[in-house]
Parts: sequence; C-alpha cells; structure tokens
Amino acid sequence: MDALVVIYCDNISSILLANNPVYHAKTKRIEVHHHFIREKILAREINLIHVNIEDQVVDIFTKALGIDKLRKF
Repeated sequence: MDALVVIYCDNISSILLANNPVYHAKTKRIEVHHHFIREKILAREINLIHVNIEDQVVDIFTKALGIDKLRKF
C-alpha cells in the first residue's frame, strides 16, 4: 500500500531520524509531534522523500528568493 501523504524534505538527517524506529539518547528531547510523525511513517501513512534544496518549491512561500530562483519556480 502506498502512503496516503507524501512529504518532500530537503534534510536527509530528518528523514533518516524519522525512518529509524530505534530510540537514541540524541532523540530524548524530541517533541511529541515528531514521534507522531515517526509512528505514521512506520504505519506507512506518511512517506518522506528527499528533494534537493535547490528544487524545494515551498521556498517560494517561506523565503525571500532571488530573481533566478523565483523565475525557476
């Protein structure tokens, strides 16, 4: 079954952490909503896919872009 929600993420570390069900001391202080996302990934309801930072279309809504990148999007 394919995931119901696909999230494109430019942070490989976040993707790896979310897909790793093993508890680590480094994840001790991660907030509850991050653990919720991890559970949804393990249940195959969410799929995180890496996208190159240069191709992150959401930047048009979250950052001031230069004219070249603005035209690209």
